[in-house]
Amino acid sequence: MKKYFFNLSIIFFAVTANFTSPAFSGVLQKDLQNTPDFDQAAKETHDDREGGWWDELPKEKKALYTNISAAAFITLYGMADWDYGSGGFHFADEGWFEKDSKYGGADKAGHFWSTYAVADAFTGLYKHWGYDKKTAGRYGVFSSWAVQTIMELDDGTSQTQGFDWGDMTMNTLGALTSMLMEQYPELDRKIDFRVEYALNVPVQGIFDDYSNMYYALVVKLDGFDQLQHSWLQWAELHAGYCTRGYDTSEPDQERRVYLGISFN
Repeated sequence: MKKYFFNLSIIFFAVTANFTSPAFSGVLQKDLQNTPDFDQAAKETHDDREGGWWDELPKEKKALYTNISAAAFITLYGMADWDYGSGGFHFADEGWFEKDSKYGGADKAGHFWSTYAVADAFTGLYKHWGYDKKTAGRYGVFSSWAVQTIMELDDGTSQTQGFDWGDMTMNTLGALTSMLMEQYPELDRKIDFRVEYALNVPVQGIFDDYSNMYYALVVKLDGFDQLQHSWLQWAELHAGYCTRGYDTSEPDQERRVYLGISFN
């Protein structure tokens, strides 16, 4: 039932995206223009448009509808897969990075990274819609933080989760980090926050498959002007964290910190 409900929500958002896309509206416009009864005045009006109804919306409404859709999606997904609404609202203390914490700290790294990445995505979207850089950065951070806050409030209605102030702290740090990177492009050239995925164990989910995820702080050497003409410009330094066994039936639970070098 959960998978069926989740698949329906995915189909709904996919169909909605198609119907609101410029590509679809362009096809619809051509079909209308090829019909004999198509009014010439309406044709001229359509010819002046670059896309469908979505493109004609002011950027403020686009932002509003996108935020509502994101919050609705995460709530629907949580109802389907995370037992949202299964209990009364309550608080939980899941711990931080201790060995006996609920997820060994992988959930905290996940909250930080997801809020950071979603804030970057929102910021880019707002710039595309015509907001200036400063405003887009502020709105992007707030949108990401607000969606994550709604998710945490939804967690509070789950019998297996609960509202955790530690998660909210990491959400806030992730949002502020995105703002910092947006305000200081030179810092963004040199530092990146990444999540990597490897099939160590059978897939457990989409967003919280912690035993298959690696979280890393990456120093990009090509961001340093002194190394631009050196072979070191292709190198990256990684410092990462991962856990194993906290979200599976494995008897052993492990927390790992690692260092590495990669080439980009």
